[in-house]
Amino acid sequence: MEPTKLRPRDVIAYLGRDYVVEGVLIYKLGGKVYPLAKAVDGEAILWVEPVLDALDDRLLIMSQVHDLDVATPPPPSISYRKSAFLPRLSGTASVEVLGSVDERLPGSCDLWRYRAAGDLFLQIESRSGSTTILFGEAIHKGMVDVLPGP
Repeated sequence: MEPTKLRPRDVIAYLGRDYVVEGVLIYKLGGKVYPLAKAVDGEAILWVEPVLDALDDRLLIMSQVHDLDVATPPPPSISYRKSAFLPRLSGTASVEVLGSVDERLPGSCDLWRYRAAGDLFLQIESRSGSTTILFGEAIHKGMVDVLPGP
C-alpha cells in the first residue's frame, strides 16, 4: 500500500474480513495531518491510519477500548496490557469529518498518542467532557488491502 487517502466507501481487507470505511477523521496538529478512518464490518469497528509517507511500510490499526481508566490530561506514562506506553504527540487538534462518523463531530479536541514496545499504540481523545481511547498496533502494509469504493 502506497501513501493513500482513505475515503468513505473504500473497503479495507484485513485478517479475512472486509471493512467498509464509513468516515474519515482528519486531525491537524502541529502542522501535520493525521487521517483516521472508521472502518466497519457488522459490529466490528477498526480505526485505521493509512501509510502516510512513501518511506513508511506500516499503518496503524486500532479499536476502541473501555478497560483503561485514564484522566485527561493523561500521565507521562501509562501501563496497559502489560506494556509501558510513553507519549509520542499531544496537543489541541482541529478535526474535520469526511463521511459519517456518528460519535465524532468537526471542531477541536485534545489529542494524545502514546507508543510502547512492539509497535503498540494508545490514542486518547478528549472533547466536551467525553474521552475516547483507542488501542492498537502498527502493522506491515502487506497485511492490508484497500479497494476503492464505488
